Amino acid sequence: MLALLLRHPVRLILGAAALLFVLYEISVGFFAYTGDAYVTSDIVIVSSEIEGPVSKLAVEDNATVKAGELLFEIEPTPYRLAVDEADAALVQTKANVELAGDEVASAKAGLVSAQAVEANASTSMDRVRSLSKDGFSSEATLDVATRDLATASANVLVAQSALQVASRRVAVSTASVAASAATLAKAKYEFSKTAVTAPEAGRVAPFTTRQGDYVRAGTQVMAIVTDTRRRIVANIAERHLSHMKLGQKAWVTLGAQPWVIHGGRVSGISAGVARSPDSPRIVPYVEPTTDWVRLPRRFPVEITLDEWEGTPHFVGSDARVLIWF
Repeated sequence: MLALLLRHPVRLILGAAALLFVLYEISVGFFAYTGDAYVTSDIVIVSSEIEGPVSKLAVEDNATVKAGELLFEIEPTPYRLAVDEADAALVQTKANVELAGDEVASAKAGLVSAQAVEANASTSMDRVRSLSKDGFSSEATLDVATRDLATASANVLVAQSALQVASRRVAVSTASVAASAATLAKAKYEFSKTAVTAPEAGRVAPFTTRQGDYVRAGTQVMAIVTDTRRRIVANIAERHLSHMKLGQKAWVTLGAQPWVIHGGRVSGISAGVARSPDSPRIVPYVEPTTDWVRLPRRFPVEITLDEWEGTPHFVGSDARVLIWF
């Protein structure tokens, strides 16, 4: 048989190819292998919430930082002055409230005085009218009493209006206090953001911002590579997905340790991928081609190693993964 095959090399090659194809198709039901894998972990992008020149850089490239450690500082002087200005404005608005309260008290006293004068004028009017009926008072005296009563009533209306105006001024001043307090709170918040600290512990990735650079709100200044959720992301061909389950055993080799085999488990299976790089980037996109070869669709599968202690952790470094079903 072997001699026959050796006399017909084409048959030998085709037979070997067919055998390899059958073995590969059988293996698909037992394990999945991919060299399209990489090391990753959570990366925190640190941005500036305010704008201004960078007055201090407290870290260097690749520095190890703790949570809460100072990273960089925006020039604080304008924001400190804004706090002082807002604080002074709040003090002034509170003084205006007190002044408006004094005006209300004064208006109430004026109203009481005007009402007393009106009551006295009304009593005098009644007395003069009674005397006029009995012929003991002249028409001129009655006219004067009528005029005094009318003037006193008008003064009461003026005093009531002044009280209403003073009361409204109190309401306006009180609202101004709330607005000034909000302005002060915002100024203090922005001042607190002049010093930017590390939200989590990790290593500072190389960055290009330098002291004196002017940054605007939302500018990405640096990134921190954390140790949170260390994992291997393996792009697995879609034909293997029906066999994939959480917790399946995996063996991993890392580019930084090519001859060391690490054990791990499947900890996450992507529910879907984007069909186009123009799709929303919330869903991962896996390039379906390598040079000119069209590859099957691949889905990200996360692998967590059983032991990370002492394992090289370089985000973006290559890995190779074999998952046993």
